[in-house]
Amino acid sequence: MADYFAPTMRLYLDELVPWDTLLPLRSGDDVDVAAEVGAYRTILETTAQLAENFQEEAREKWAEEATLTEDGGATSPPHLRRAYDQLAEAGLVSLPVTEPYGGYGLPALLNGIYLEMLSRSDASLMMIVGLQAGAAGDIEKYGSEEVKKQWLPKFASGEVEGCMDLTEPQAGSDLGGITTRVTERDGKLYVDGQKIYISNGGAEVHLVLAREDESFDESKGTTRGLSLVLVARHKDDGSSNGVRVSRLEKKLGIHGSATCEVVFENAEGVLLGEKGEGFRAMLDLMNMARLGVASQALGIAEGAMQDAVKYAQERQQFGQPIAHQPLVLNMLSKMVVNTEAVRALLYRTYVLLDGTVARERALRRDDLPENVRSQLQAELERDATRVRLLTPLCKYYSTEVCTDLTMDALQVFGGIGFTLDSDIGKLHNDSLIMTIYEGTSEIQASFALREMGKGALAVVFKEVRSELEAMSGDAKRAPLAKRVSEVIGRVEQTLGALASDMGYALLRARMMAEMVIDVIAAAELLKQAGADPSRLDIAENFIQRRMLVVEHQARRITENAEGRVDLDKRVLSRVAAA
Repeated sequence: MADYFAPTMRLYLDELVPWDTLLPLRSGDDVDVAAEVGAYRTILETTAQLAENFQEEAREKWAEEATLTEDGGATSPPHLRRAYDQLAEAGLVSLPVTEPYGGYGLPALLNGIYLEMLSRSDASLMMIVGLQAGAAGDIEKYGSEEVKKQWLPKFASGEVEGCMDLTEPQAGSDLGGITTRVTERDGKLYVDGQKIYISNGGAEVHLVLAREDESFDESKGTTRGLSLVLVARHKDDGSSNGVRVSRLEKKLGIHGSATCEVVFENAEGVLLGEKGEGFRAMLDLMNMARLGVASQALGIAEGAMQDAVKYAQERQQFGQPIAHQPLVLNMLSKMVVNTEAVRALLYRTYVLLDGTVARERALRRDDLPENVRSQLQAELERDATRVRLLTPLCKYYSTEVCTDLTMDALQVFGGIGFTLDSDIGKLHNDSLIMTIYEGTSEIQASFALREMGKGALAVVFKEVRSELEAMSGDAKRAPLAKRVSEVIGRVEQTLGALASDMGYALLRARMMAEMVIDVIAAAELLKQAGADPSRLDIAENFIQRRMLVVEHQARRITENAEGRVDLDKRVLSRVAAA
């Protein structure tokens, strides 16, 4: 079994993250950078070992489903509970919770790698742990000190789990349709309503997006008047708090993760953040969840790629391993390169996110000289803009690659891949939800297009251009860097051509997202090759394939604009008429 602590992970830990800059910004000048990085390495090495140990049983018992509990909750299958308990015993849950509340304060990049490892082992296990960390993160950011002291140590120890409750029967992607109601009586808050498709919905702690009773009618249909409320399933005395799981969904994959319909009946809760500003607070959790799903999809893709390569090298047909057949060889090569391209985009985003967090913490200190404060503020705004664009691109790209890659891996296995005697079909089934939850691929592409239109693309490409220009003195990387640079202007021109027709722009949002992704991933792969020259083949393979695709997509967008939306309408009308 290939090492769960992949070479790319080690490359970022050892070479590509500016820890000497980030850690003093996060924690102050007296931080021992070497000791911190050493602790991070130990965490990842331990996680890798545990995740690898979990894999065999997780794959064997993949079809076992979550079940309802007698107290109105839900629980994952026993093998996942055992895995979770082992992680908790090792202190490896809710890792981003900061030290004052019992956590490690793990940087986003390393938490993403941790989630990737767990997902490769079992996507359902990652769901449980990932949602726990996400809920804890919002509590730490928006909760009162009393709430943080009450709950965060329990998250860090693994005593409680969390979930976020957004979706309702009439409110999926459009959260303006939320009708779950929060009412204040005698200085306390009470939640009533129904939520559906709640992942890990049997958890003790629910972060519920609910509409304020006093402005219910006026705000209905909008995201105004929504509050984020922490609701526990049990009261302090252990009695029920009016939260119950009314049913579990039957799914194609991630069977061990409980996907619940949750009913709130006069359930007491506490406010997180400002009253009526819950949508903004929930966006933080949603954005982190999108990056978490990207890590989850990457873990599944890595597992499928490793399985396909191993099988193709062992499976003999016509007197040789099928991996030697040119078409299969090309398929496997594309799997490897696409997996690394996803990592390149995702890790780049995590490093930027860690930079924003570090600068936010530094700016809270009172001893900063004014010129340093101004510079940090400017850097924070710049990198926050980049993260806003890259986050939906990461979710889009990672999940699309995951579904495509697992399908290709199934093809490599042939007929046996269609049976449950192999694991590859299980991985493919798990992959199918990735492009849907936490916002479909279409929504992610639309979000990214909106950020591009607001100027984020220029900010992102300014950095990419600078990185590519810095490679001009490297004889091996320079030609590839020049090739990527040549298409950047074409991408910018294509975006400009879409500005006059928003309907057509939305139609082409996926193509625009893919063009931008290809440029950024190519630049990051080349940057990796600068730190480790053995990775140049990966960058070259990706650039040879994808820059041609970027040019073709640019032509499709600019040359097929006239009447394209109307043509789709006419085609659809033929089905409607029939």
